[in-house]
Amino acid sequence: MSLVKIYNLYPLIAGKISSWHEKIDYIKDLGFDTIYINPIFEMGYNKNLYAPKNFLKFSQDFLSSFDGDKEFKNFVDQCHEKGLKVIYELIFTHTSIDSDLLTEHPEWYINNNGALKKYSIKTENKWIEWGDLLELNNHTDKDSIKTNLWSYWHSITKNFINLGVDYIKIHSAFYLPQEPLKSLISSIKLEYPHMKFIGDNLGASFSDMLDLSRIGVDYLFTSFKWWDFKSPWFFEQHYKLKDNVNLISFPESYDTERIAKIYDGNINAQKMFYGVSALINKGVLIPIGFETGSQKKLNDMSLYDFDFEEEEFNISDYIKKINNIKCYYKLFSEENDIYYLSQSNDKIFAFKKMNKERNEFAIVIANLNFYSNEKVLLNDIFYVLESSDIKDISPENQEIIDEKIYEKLLLPGEIRILYSKK
Repeated sequence: MSLVKIYNLYPLIAGKISSWHEKIDYIKDLGFDTIYINPIFEMGYNKNLYAPKNFLKFSQDFLSSFDGDKEFKNFVDQCHEKGLKVIYELIFTHTSIDSDLLTEHPEWYINNNGALKKYSIKTENKWIEWGDLLELNNHTDKDSIKTNLWSYWHSITKNFINLGVDYIKIHSAFYLPQEPLKSLISSIKLEYPHMKFIGDNLGASFSDMLDLSRIGVDYLFTSFKWWDFKSPWFFEQHYKLKDNVNLISFPESYDTERIAKIYDGNINAQKMFYGVSALINKGVLIPIGFETGSQKKLNDMSLYDFDFEEEEFNISDYIKKINNIKCYYKLFSEENDIYYLSQSNDKIFAFKKMNKERNEFAIVIANLNFYSNEKVLLNDIFYVLESSDIKDISPENQEIIDEKIYEKLLLPGEIRILYSKK
């Protein structure tokens, strides 16, 4: 069974590649099957992971030798030996302002009357210009430039496939032109049928996400992080995307505010956000430090924060339980039908997940109050789950289900999972 439970081993925290292997057993023990590595190309003068200077070299800051390819491949091989897959993130949209590529191929950059265009990113519906990044001309109409630039991206992609990575995450994929990106993905898959692509759609509109879902990417990220558990748009997006692409939800990522920061170190919030994000879609992702309640936003960290250690609490055992549920019950490791179950108590969130072909059904219930108990009431769970043979497979506080009226007091942030299969 193909599972995608992703742990983001953020390089500024993980340190030298030669020491990454020390985390492999730990990550696997948490129940994750995939490790995601952010870009570690040679960086520009500002030492930003997302300001690549040279796509053909790893940053010496992460190396213990001068053979970066060997060190990186050795790590990937060690992951494979332990049964873990590896995601590496590629950047096609821009380079640092002092990139070697600018010297070698100035024609590949957007030039407006002699001024090189600075790269902009979309954040909260606003475009913010990065003064130390230059935008590459992926959208050019000039065939010679388009052919050479996209051939270059093809060769860079193949470099990392040859280093053993299993997934390529394409940074700001929604910002790239569809046709050459579709061509790149299809040609790579023709040569390497096992390869999977993740389209980075952070900041994308829903129409952008739909477009990406149709050009060959295998996974997209949902907007679960920004959902209020009430607005219908999350379910609407799910139904429009689920048949085209697999979806990955996350409670936080390397460039979002931490849940532990937002909720002032509340362990109940941490548990609830992980549980629901892991169970609602096929994929789930957390960055390093989520399990210990880190409040530091990762992309605000400096290059030399290799000794990062912060523990507000530790929910590792809880994450293991959720990941085991996700692994054992196929319903939670695929895209399928989900339905909102309305509650009179607005502090209770409940949804039904189902696969009718296998007669497999589940209800996931969460207490959105992280400080007090809240009552849940479901009038006829035998009807909702289409069976009187129901198991409570909750990560904590399991109970025997023998009455059709389900009325319980949920602890702060508690999740209950009721499951049936005919």
